[in-house]
Amino acid sequence: MHRKMNTSWIEVSKEAYRKNIDFFRSRIINGADISVVIKANAYGHGILETAQIATECGVDIFCVNSLNEALELRKAGFDQRIIVLGPVMLKMLEQAVVNDIECVCYNLENLNELSDAAKRCGKDAVIHLKIETGTNRQGIAGMELEKFLSVLKTKENVVLKGVYSHFANIEDTTDHSYAQYQMETFRNEVNRVNAKGFSGYDLHFASSAAAVIFQKTHFSMIRLGLSQYGLWPSKETYLTYITEHGHGPEHILTPVMTWKTVISQIKNVPSGQYIGYGCTRQLTRDSRIAVLPIGYSDGYDRKLSDSGYVLVHGKRAPVFGRIAMNLTMIDVTDIPEAKLEDEVILLGEDQGQIIRAEHLASLIGTINYEVVTRIPEHIPRIVV
Repeated sequence: MHRKMNTSWIEVSKEAYRKNIDFFRSRIINGADISVVIKANAYGHGILETAQIATECGVDIFCVNSLNEALELRKAGFDQRIIVLGPVMLKMLEQAVVNDIECVCYNLENLNELSDAAKRCGKDAVIHLKIETGTNRQGIAGMELEKFLSVLKTKENVVLKGVYSHFANIEDTTDHSYAQYQMETFRNEVNRVNAKGFSGYDLHFASSAAAVIFQKTHFSMIRLGLSQYGLWPSKETYLTYITEHGHGPEHILTPVMTWKTVISQIKNVPSGQYIGYGCTRQLTRDSRIAVLPIGYSDGYDRKLSDSGYVLVHGKRAPVFGRIAMNLTMIDVTDIPEAKLEDEVILLGEDQGQIIRAEHLASLIGTINYEVVTRIPEHIPRIVV
């Protein structure tokens, strides 16, 4: 139905997703749980679609950024543990308690309001304590942590379910000395927590990159982000994995997303004519130009103008001229079989040719995370 009704859509591969989850299951040590980070519309893959596939793969812990994402999952009927890793406004904390949603906590204001909300609801509030180890975003450490723990000790209706942190520089380098420093800092702060008499909580530090290259970071839970979708966090992560573990291409993660559109018009344009805004592309031969109903408002980056390419019948077709808000032009002169409403691959594989998020990222000067997460929600996601 989506294929007939829409001019652009994303196919989410259940098989590829399962392969990636199985890969991480094969690497887990100490019986650590897998939680999947499905914030930002599951990194562009569709939060409800990904949650359903993850459920079928036996995943029972979801991490999101916002309370709204958590409530969307609850409304859709998902009963897994849900951890909100981003801030929740004080006035909304009661909604978290009512819906059995676990919240990050790192200041006394949130702690006190959660305790009050728990009293009003007649049930416990569940928190994950974020430890500051060197990223200097969310988190608490040192004497602030000591004070926080002393107050938490008095809150009988607030349950410490997890203690965690996040790496600052594990993806962008092959020198992991800073990550080692953060690990040591984390251990020291966890000792503070234990010294206050807390126990039985989850420890989690490992992001996708750490889960791949540092098994000692697995503790009792890992947080799979980008890699569950078959994308490497960075080339440095991949290089470290290959160098230190000696694994070959058979262990490369499998991309889950294929982004497609269709040809909405084909026209013959004579040599010397210009294509698109600004007359940036002048034809040097008589050409067949195909128009695609996709543009920068749909997440197809304007920086791909005159530099990107798409796949038509498994062949590369270059982008000609500037990408407009809702339209993009490509050259199909050398693809004579191209016709109206043929499928076009913007991201993904076709007949042995592949366009990777990493390649598009290199063309527009960003990272693969941004390429996929910026695809807007109005583009339908279809599980295949």
